[in-house]
Amino acid sequence: MLVKLNKIKINVTRQIAVTTAFLLSIGVTGMNVHAHTPHDMVLAFAASPDYANDKTMFLVTDGAYTGWRYDEILRSTDGGLNWINIPNGMNHAFEYSVLRVSPKFSTDQTVFAGLKGKGGIYRSTNRGDAWESYNTGLAASNLIVRKMEVAESSSGYVLFFADANGALFRRTNTNANWVQVLDKTNKVTVIAISPDYATNNTLVIANSTGYLKKSTDGGNNWVDLGNPTGTIIYDMAIAPGGATEMFLATPSFGIFYSSDGGSTFINKGNNLPNEAINNIAISPNYAIDRTVYCTSLRQSAFKSTDKGNNWTLFNSGAKVTQQTGLLNEMTDLQISRTYATDKTVFLPVFDGLFISKNSGTTWQQRQTRMGLMTGLALSTNFNSNQDMIATTYVGRGIAISANGGTTWSTSGWPNPSGRKMNFFDSQVVSNSNGSQTVVSATNSYVGSSLDFGASWTVKFVPRFPAINPDSVTFTSLAASPNFTNDKEIYLGSRFHGVLHTKDAGKTWQLQRGVPLANPVTNIAVSPNYANDRTTFVATRSGQVWRTQNGGDTFLRVGASSIISTGSVGQRYTWVAVSPQFATDNLVLVGTNNGIYRSADGGTTWTKEIHASVGSNAVVQQVEFSPNFGTDRKAFVNVRGKGLFRVNLNGGGAVVSSLNTTLSLLTNENIQFTEFQISPTYAVDSTIVGAARKNIYKSTNGGSTWAVAGFPDN
Repeated sequence: MLVKLNKIKINVTRQIAVTTAFLLSIGVTGMNVHAHTPHDMVLAFAASPDYANDKTMFLVTDGAYTGWRYDEILRSTDGGLNWINIPNGMNHAFEYSVLRVSPKFSTDQTVFAGLKGKGGIYRSTNRGDAWESYNTGLAASNLIVRKMEVAESSSGYVLFFADANGALFRRTNTNANWVQVLDKTNKVTVIAISPDYATNNTLVIANSTGYLKKSTDGGNNWVDLGNPTGTIIYDMAIAPGGATEMFLATPSFGIFYSSDGGSTFINKGNNLPNEAINNIAISPNYAIDRTVYCTSLRQSAFKSTDKGNNWTLFNSGAKVTQQTGLLNEMTDLQISRTYATDKTVFLPVFDGLFISKNSGTTWQQRQTRMGLMTGLALSTNFNSNQDMIATTYVGRGIAISANGGTTWSTSGWPNPSGRKMNFFDSQVVSNSNGSQTVVSATNSYVGSSLDFGASWTVKFVPRFPAINPDSVTFTSLAASPNFTNDKEIYLGSRFHGVLHTKDAGKTWQLQRGVPLANPVTNIAVSPNYANDRTTFVATRSGQVWRTQNGGDTFLRVGASSIISTGSVGQRYTWVAVSPQFATDNLVLVGTNNGIYRSADGGTTWTKEIHASVGSNAVVQQVEFSPNFGTDRKAFVNVRGKGLFRVNLNGGGAVVSSLNTTLSLLTNENIQFTEFQISPTYAVDSTIVGAARKNIYKSTNGGSTWAVAGFPDN
């Protein structure tokens, strides 16, 4: 993910007319300078060892378009044409570092996910339909997974991983615990396992300075091979056939090759570019075809059919995005284990997933992130008119339904170019005269509609080059409940903190106080805003900020009492304000460490201890029932566990809870990325949830669910 932050704080108001620039660019998505659309980066990848027959792949990609989403593991069973999210049991707050599939996947259905941020390893034994922690025997200091490789053993599989300290661990399918085979003084950074491990038990590791060690008994004993390249190692691969041949990818001298099990190496690289080689992969049919593939920092993919003596570049189409470190651009080149049959090569990169079906000669990109749901909003009179609005990423942009989600049409937002658009959220505000206003935003533009999206008044949001040279990239939106009179909108962003308008978008002010170092994940405006001028802002650093003077100043609240865990940039936070805030002063904050509550408007905070939404809950979203004054209900979406309906006592503590989507999660792997409660919930008991590309609806408070529709169809 691009991180370009300048912590210069300014407060400036600018007036920008919607002119020709709007007409020229509104059809363009307004992404950052180097962005690619769809932004379908692949952060980890693994293919089934029986890919020729089952066409199954797994990958990790960023969440939906808005900034508070967690990374997702996706699965395809048709060669990448269609993808589903598989979150069941992934109840952690960490990023992924690696995916691997058991060599006996066709029978054991086992997949592994390695995590950063002390999450360790998760395992699924049913193709990813359910996940469980797989960390027995590991200390907390061992739970950051740097590298992980799996091999076939005589009894099933053997899994090796290196932690962030450089220690190496091993576990087989018959082991109850992880076993440390090398301590952290070995500083392991790369692991290569023999394709014939089941018979020769051979693996090689490289340390942080390029020194190699080899074991021929599964890691119990090791032989030093020295530093044959004189530099560090980016990747290694052992060829089939007795583990005598191996290849090393280096940052300075290209590729090194050994034909004697690592005792000696020679440099190979005829026709390779004069830059680092960061990935290398060997054909499973190497004994016959002598084929090896590699990538350099900026080019992919190179192929050799003579054991690496000569190389030819076959352009995959993958581009360097400049949105991540150069080493992260070309990430994990892999070859199908059924390559002799299907000729398939996989190139998962930050620019997307590229696949060749003809031994690397031509490539095709598989899209994973088009038409994703990014936001939902319901009419303030939903019980009577069933109007619903949805925002999507690389799709319709804004879709409208007049029948509760059954059918959808494209809104009237101007799109002269006809391109697919990116929107992140919409909000429907009740007006004092009984009408309603819809407010929505895409990068650099904010619009309002008085006819539920049929037509829009659109305003341009200027750049603020003193903060960041790119256009403003939004992550959250909150309009004043008194919008018809005060015209106020708060916008959260990735790089610009909080922006505020008091004239429906004609002019914008960058707010004081809220730091720019992490994206804004949520904004919640008091329902009594006209009187108390209170708004809360949550960030991806786990911080909560409050204004009590209509945005003139923001001060942090809960600094010592709202405790998130994990790395700062992954502390996604959500704020919900009670509909009865004028009298109960109740605020809930969802964190990756459960829920915190305040009964004095955010001044002091108490940790929720109920098991369902307490310390072990990674909260993605929390909302009060619109009928909270009577029913005392709130809804909490917990990552990897489902949507809980909770009952609160007079002080806001949870006294009981029910997982309303447990059956959806376990039977269909449906975890809502966002949910909304009907404003007329007291009458219709309706909740809607967005799940990647479709909408689910419940009309009985979450007791049962049905598919409501597909906004981007």
